[in-house]
Amino acid sequence: MASSSVIPLARARARVLASLGAAALGVLAPRAAQALGHPPDQVAAPAPAAAPAAPDDEIPPPPATFQAGGVTVDEHLGARVPLDARFRTQDGTPITLGEALGGRLPAILTFNYSDCPMLCNVLLTGLTAALPAVGTPGISPDPDRPGQDRAVFRVGDQFRIVTIDLEPNETIDKARAMRERYLARFPEDQRAAARAGWTFLLAATPGDGAGIRRVADAVGFRYTYIKDRAEWAHPAALILLSAAGVVTRYIHGIEYEPAMLRASIYKAGIAEPAAAVGFLLRCYHFDPDANSHARAGVMALRIGAAGFVVILFAALGALHLSRRGKRPPAAPNGVT
Repeated sequence: MASSSVIPLARARARVLASLGAAALGVLAPRAAQALGHPPDQVAAPAPAAAPAAPDDEIPPPPATFQAGGVTVDEHLGARVPLDARFRTQDGTPITLGEALGGRLPAILTFNYSDCPMLCNVLLTGLTAALPAVGTPGISPDPDRPGQDRAVFRVGDQFRIVTIDLEPNETIDKARAMRERYLARFPEDQRAAARAGWTFLLAATPGDGAGIRRVADAVGFRYTYIKDRAEWAHPAALILLSAAGVVTRYIHGIEYEPAMLRASIYKAGIAEPAAAVGFLLRCYHFDPDANSHARAGVMALRIGAAGFVVILFAALGALHLSRRGKRPPAAPNGVT
């Protein structure tokens, strides 16, 4: 019985001594740190947090030779295009942007030019591939008429298309040929209306791109001229305008779902803004070796290699001639 009562008492004393030791350590530790020359606040200071690692999918900045950094679309929903901006039609007729839009129907605004090496053709091909389906009866985007499949949106009847040519020096013949190429993609029963409803606009004065730039700036369409390639770097976008010329939606990319186009035209018709759709694409040919020393280095290597070959053959020729000059004299007659 005595041994069983002594063990709990010993355990209790151990707990008391442990708590007293911890308290004493908490009091004496700061004083010991001061004695060693360390301020108390540095003793228990936590280690600084490590800087966050850069994400693996971080996109590095483009090199200095990349000239299309500013080519993008700054979305200006609710902005009004300058209706007084002056142009010429594909037939050479002077016209303002307001006259081209008409003021009665919503419109799709595009920026293109005939000598574009890639994206303009792809964009307009994608648009004209979707428009015939938009011009046939489909599901109405009107929420007051759900499920009704009699909604029809045809160029020239329910909306217009205005294409502004980015090239200030574009000729009328090129603009007209470009327009005819895409009008030919419409079904026969839609072609006449499309011809009346799709206008190509050229610079009012050949070589003067001020009007083009003015409209592009109003809708946030950023483009630039690449002198080395004589090309315009530009994004691919359809810009929906209300009948009053107010931006209601941006459609990025080169492929367009007919249902999405139908809904976008409908909302432009009631001047209702909508969120952008698609992904930004740029028309720009980037040569990473352009404006650098890479080509000069390659040329230097070629010249060096050619010089080495010339020296090598010259040395071999000299060696051959020296050996011919050191042949032993002929033996006297009768001596073998």
